[in-house]
Amino acid sequence: MKILIYANGGEKIGLGHIMRCLRLAFYLKGCDISFASDDKKWLSHGHELIKNAGFKLYKIPNHQALASLDAQILLIDSYDVRADFFTYIKKFFYKVVCIDDECELKFYDVDLIINPNPYASTLPYKLSPRTKTLFGLLFLRTEFIKAKKITINKNIKNIFLTLGGSDDKNLSYFIAKSIQNYLLSRNVILHIAIAKAFKYKKELLGLESSFIKCYENAPMAELMLGCDVGVCACGQTVYEFLSLGVPIISFVLASNQKNLALFGVHQGYLIFTRPENIAMELEKMSFETRLNLRANINQNFCPIFIDENFKSLFFTLLGL
Repeated sequence: MKILIYANGGEKIGLGHIMRCLRLAFYLKGCDISFASDDKKWLSHGHELIKNAGFKLYKIPNHQALASLDAQILLIDSYDVRADFFTYIKKFFYKVVCIDDECELKFYDVDLIINPNPYASTLPYKLSPRTKTLFGLLFLRTEFIKAKKITINKNIKNIFLTLGGSDDKNLSYFIAKSIQNYLLSRNVILHIAIAKAFKYKKELLGLESSFIKCYENAPMAELMLGCDVGVCACGQTVYEFLSLGVPIISFVLASNQKNLALFGVHQGYLIFTRPENIAMELEKMSFETRLNLRANINQNFCPIFIDENFKSLFFTLLGL
């Protein structure tokens, strides 16, 4: 079965769509899988990830060009595709699948919609009668699924800051500078992940000291397991921290992260704030606060993780 996956990732939008599609592709092994992505220079880091994973990549002008590519199944993971495009493109493929997060389209004319978020079932999707749904299945890597949760220590000694695959606004630098006094006064070490698509790598590396450590090609699970508090945007990284039982201070970088922020606060398993208020939230992050966050994680974060059964489920839902 030939499957074509359309996704973009790079400096301006991060690498989350690419990473989860690669994870999905891993569990569809045995199929003839290729990727398509817009041919733009600022998306080169996403292209590199796809090629390094061993998949064929078609660089196309935009998603309209998908109609010229050959496959039985088209899977789209992009916020740039409008509702009418799904109706148009289904004429060229036997089955069309959409990975979605926020239910922003008025109508989803697809054969299968996948929303991995735990709040997916609360969204008001308008679907075609033929559309099947797969909600709440998280595409986390094995190291996050199998690891034991961290121990909540009485004192905070290590904080892990990660903004995912890109940081165009240099927020990692801003946050690190804003909490320097906290780090010094409490003898706390801040660990910062730097991804390939970071524009301000040099500025971040210039902050390195005895209490600020930077990591390129960061061992994410290892750093998360070694921290007492995680600081991140409300994207896929939140689920990685939660799977390891790490108390989180989070913030929103884009409109598509608001649902997770609101849901996480409602479930009581993260602190939501603005980047400029992170130092204040750290000051309030007592042992009791972290214990309460952990208790809520244990009680309310009960995800279903992608596994070797996904391929069978995927084709069953598509009627194949």
